[in-house]
Amino acid sequence: MKLDLTADEVVVRRLERQPVAHPFSDVGAGGATDHVAAVLDAKCAHVDIKPPTLETILDSPFRNEIEAEWSNMLGHQLPFLPRFEDFWSQLENVFAWLTGVQPVAVLPELAPTEPVTDWRPARHMTTWRTGSPMELIRFAGANRLRITIDYVAKEGRRGPRTVEPYSLRRSRRGDLLLFVVNDRRQLRAYRVDRIRGVSIERTTFEPRYRVEF
Repeated sequence: MKLDLTADEVVVRRLERQPVAHPFSDVGAGGATDHVAAVLDAKCAHVDIKPPTLETILDSPFRNEIEAEWSNMLGHQLPFLPRFEDFWSQLENVFAWLTGVQPVAVLPELAPTEPVTDWRPARHMTTWRTGSPMELIRFAGANRLRITIDYVAKEGRRGPRTVEPYSLRRSRRGDLLLFVVNDRRQLRAYRVDRIRGVSIERTTFEPRYRVEF
């Protein structure tokens, strides 16, 4: 766990106790837009600047500098750094949501069962710089990045599969399943205990279902 502390920011909302792992999905709670806008206004007022708009960001003279320093500023803090262009291209959608012009799309759920949020990895599921490839999967899903999993099928055949990660759920037998969409746009479920490794790809995806990591 990494903590980033600051002494010159203002705490806008009251403190709340929350679990470390959140079962976030694409669909925010009602009124989330108003809360985010209010917090942004209060933060900007604290440092005596105007709240940013899409136009002020797109016209910023520091855009090239930010792109050049993208990796230096953030690369050491994340298991994999998404591309700068992927974030920059989403600014219009972010401000459309923030200003109420465009609501968050309600995506379908994968299955009627509840997503699993309290799972712990088996001992064999380890990978470089992390305790489990599942943490890489969760990170990739939250950042809309495709992954390649090293998977051992039921008949023993082993090989890579490049997929879009969406959720953890349990089968009727109790097996933990990773729900994904494969490169043929087909919904598939892979048993977690048969995953031997995970790597994050540089390609992003537009979610077809709720991302529940």
